[in-house]
Amino acid sequence: MKIRFVSLMLIVMLILISGNVNAIAYCSLRDPVAQIGKLFPQKTNQLSIVKTVDDNTRAQVQIALPSNDLHFSELGQHTLYIAMLGKEALGYVHVRSEQSDWGLVEIVWAIDKNLRISNFVFQRCRSPKKKIAEDSGFKAMFVGKNYQELKELLSDDGVTAKIDVLEKAQNAPELANVVLRCALKTLLLTEILWGEELEKL
Repeated sequence: MKIRFVSLMLIVMLILISGNVNAIAYCSLRDPVAQIGKLFPQKTNQLSIVKTVDDNTRAQVQIALPSNDLHFSELGQHTLYIAMLGKEALGYVHVRSEQSDWGLVEIVWAIDKNLRISNFVFQRCRSPKKKIAEDSGFKAMFVGKNYQELKELLSDDGVTAKIDVLEKAQNAPELANVVLRCALKTLLLTEILWGEELEKL
C-alpha cells in the first residue's frame, strides 16, 4: 500500500513538473505588426526573441519586488519584440498582464533602448476608468521612467502607488496601481530575460 502511494505521488509530481516546463504564457501580442507600428511608427521591420519565464525568474522577481509575485500561469514562453529601422533598434515592445478588480488587464509596453517606458496601450481592460488611463496626463506619470524611478513611486506596502501619485491619477487610482505594478514587472523581466541580447544590438 505504501509503495503504491509513493508511486502515485511520483506520477503526480512528474505531471505537474512537465506541465510547468511546457507552459505557454497566456498573454501575447495579438497583432504584432500593427501594434508595433502604432508604438514605433518609423519602424521598417521587427525582430522577436522568445524566452521562458521559469521558477528561477519568478524567484528573482520575488526578491526585487517582494510584494509583487508572478502568478504560476505567467510561467512559460514570453516574446520581446524589437522595433527596427533598417539595422538599427528603435526600442522594444512587450505585453504583460496584471490582476485587477475587473479581471486581467493586458498592457502593451513600448520601451526605449535605455529601458525606459516610452508609451503603453491597453490590449484588454474592463475598467470603467480605461479612458482616463489612456489620457496623456495619466500616462505622463509612467512615461520616461526607468525601473528604479518607477519603484520610487511605490508606497511602503510595495503594492500601491504613493498618495501623491494617486492624486494625479485623475479619478483612476486603482488603475494607476495596476499600471505601476505591471510597468515594474515589465522592465524588471526585460532586464532579467533579455538584457544580455539587448546589449549586443
